Amino acid sequence: MIEIGNLKLDTDFEYRIIREEEGDIDLFIDVNYRSLDIDCDGCKFFNSRIQFPFVRSLILRINKDNHLMTIHLMRDIDLFSAFANFEFDYKNYIFNIKNNQEKVLITRTSI
Repeated sequence: MIEIGNLKLDTDFEYRIIREEEGDIDLFIDVNYRSLDIDCDGCKFFNSRIQFPFVRSLILRINKDNHLMTIHLMRDIDLFSAFANFEFDYKNYIFNIKNNQEKVLITRTSI
């Protein structure tokens, strides 16, 4: 597990910082065109998970001043190829990005 800003991240994938400014850090995580499953544990809007097929990479924009992060799903390596994004409040959580053979699982674990 690594800590970047206030984020506790547990991942099987390599990552690199592609931008760092006073208030934000952007992490690039290559997931190599896998399907991405987001576990919606406890979510009232979705029953179990959301799946995005054929995701090239993720960009995590971490706010250093609070516990909010925006997750951008990328179709290609181009930074303008985002096709979806959502916010995640990671206060009191470990954010997990795990390789599960042909797909990637995003989950959260309580601290």
